[in-house]
Amino acid sequence: MQRLTRQRNAVFSAFSDTGLVLTAPEILERARAIVPEISLSTVYRQVSMLLADGEIAKVELPGEPARYEVACKPDAHRHSLPRGEEADHHHHYFHCGSCGQVFMLHACPGPMTDLVPKGFQVKSHEVTLHGVCAACAGAARKARSPKAH
Repeated sequence: MQRLTRQRNAVFSAFSDTGLVLTAPEILERARAIVPEISLSTVYRQVSMLLADGEIAKVELPGEPARYEVACKPDAHRHSLPRGEEADHHHHYFHCGSCGQVFMLHACPGPMTDLVPKGFQVKSHEVTLHGVCAACAGAARKARSPKAH
């Protein structure tokens, strides 16, 4: 494990809002609240070390930049996993097409075995829901509502 530095602490602290999955530039923006002089290259270096130490995990969505989240520790959220997947915990995600943010979902629809052709075996699955987050949906509703006179 690497020693704790101001930069490492700032990068890890960027994840204090649980439920968010962040890109490196988003981590930089949040880390600058703690270490104003931190650079993007330092963020990438710290992210690399946090990945190697198992403190964070990389999240890749097709056509999107890499994002990062706090790594799940064993037995975390065990209650929401389908039987047989306790040892291989994973998250699913919601991607807002309006603001681009990705949110973690802490539930799983199950092993998906009923969706595959007969004789096939599911080893793992990933689910990403696409839509509009609550903040963007609220802003859109507000923009559409008639102005009061």
